[in-house]
Amino acid sequence: MKSDSFVSVVYVVESGVPLRHDEISAMQKELNDRYSDYEIVIIGQGAIMDSAASRNIGDMLKTLPSVRYIQLVGTVSLDVAWAAGLENAIGDFVVLFEHATDPVSVVPEVVELCKSGYDVVVGTAVQRRTLAYRAFRYFADRLLRAIDYQLPKNATSLRCLSRRAVNAVTSTGRFHHQFYLRIQKTGYPSVAYNYQRNSPLTGEMSLAQGVYRLVQLMVFNSLRPLRWMSVLGFLGGLASFILATYSVLIHLISNNVVPGWTTVILSMSMMFMFQFIMMAFFGEYLSRLLDDRSERGDYSIAFEKNSLVMLNQDRVNVM
Repeated sequence: MKSDSFVSVVYVVESGVPLRHDEISAMQKELNDRYSDYEIVIIGQGAIMDSAASRNIGDMLKTLPSVRYIQLVGTVSLDVAWAAGLENAIGDFVVLFEHATDPVSVVPEVVELCKSGYDVVVGTAVQRRTLAYRAFRYFADRLLRAIDYQLPKNATSLRCLSRRAVNAVTSTGRFHHQFYLRIQKTGYPSVAYNYQRNSPLTGEMSLAQGVYRLVQLMVFNSLRPLRWMSVLGFLGGLASFILATYSVLIHLISNNVVPGWTTVILSMSMMFMFQFIMMAFFGEYLSRLLDDRSERGDYSIAFEKNSLVMLNQDRVNVM
């Protein structure tokens, strides 16, 4: 017997990773066998599709039911693309699905986990990492915990969210580089779901990529690093003041001071003190501006296309 739960599966189409007709067909069959109501939401971004990609999407919409294609204006970050799919999905349970690596069989399993009482299901899988990256990850994990960013080890982009978790994530409308953190901070029960990827060696990250990702997570997901810089500015100003005081005391106490040393040290210390204090205040005001920034949307939709075939034309959504 099919479940009455409405399930939405979100895909994000990136350049260089084409979405094949057979992939969507396999997902549609899996959903049709298990659920009475479902939809497949495909998010396209970048320049308007070329003729080949456009024909591919057109064929899917002509032959496969319950498929929606949403084309975004321009290229956005992957976080924003996933958030666009989440915000436009209408299901009781929304699955964020990475078509290049995730098997179709994980969808019903994560949905069942979500129905059992967990509002957020986070996918985890073995991922290929360089030795330098694994050593760096130990240090990075502790920095991320300091900004309250905690995800299961080897977390992937696979997610399943209940409707109330979706509403909590999309309520602010601000997603840029904060999508996974907003999911993690909903406060609803979450659980890790371990699975085997279709391509277990994909997703290799080098040390340089890990450092870049760490900086992004810290800068765009929390104001604490900016506050740390402000504290360093105040400490630098205090150190400069102490050095200036020390130079004056040495000049008054000792008779072996090189002529001009006190003046040089005093002037340099005072300038550095003023500079550090100004940087600290700039950091505090910048954090205030970031916290009060406008609520402008992170993405715009160019157009939306829907399937031309229906599952059951006689069925209505009222009982």
